Order: sequence, then structure tokens, then C-alpha cells
Amino acid sequence: MSQRTSIILGILVGLLTSLVFSYIVFINNNPGMTDDDYVQIFVSGKLIVPVMSISLLANFALFFICLKFNKDNFSKGLLIATMLIGAVILVLRFM
Repeated sequence: MSQRTSIILGILVGLLTSLVFSYIVFINNNPGMTDDDYVQIFVSGKLIVPVMSISLLANFALFFICLKFNKDNFSKGLLIATMLIGAVILVLRFM
């Protein structure tokens, strides 16, 4: 796999990991809510900052696992995705 492909794959996996982990955290903390409730709250932006902040932990864990197995370019993509999500969280937090 080329370097560019590996980095892009890392970015996509990082974004997907954050989305899935935020969904899991949200559903576990709010057991009575459905998938539709999650989508509505996520789109409205009411709880996006705290939930997405917690979801960055999954990216960091995956980042260090990939570094352990010498997947450096994939790890770069994960780090880029983490920084992008972090920047979005900062912008949303101070708006």
C-alpha cells in the first residue's frame, strides 16, 4: 500500500472511529434514547462537544496501537483525523 493511500485510510478510519465511539458513549449514557434521537441531537449540536471530546480517546488508543505495530503512515492519518476533530470541537465550543 502506498504512503498516500495509507494516510488517507488512516484519516477515514479515525473519523469513523470517533463517530462510532461517540455513538457508543451516548447510547450507554442515555439508555432510553433511540438511534433517531441520537441523530437529532448530533445534528442539532447540543451534545456534540462533550461526546466528541470523549471519542478522541478511541483515536488516541488506536494511534498508539498502530505505532506499536509499525504502521507509521496509518498512524499519521489517525493523528490528522484527531487534530481535525479537535479543531472542530474548539470552533464549536467557542461559538
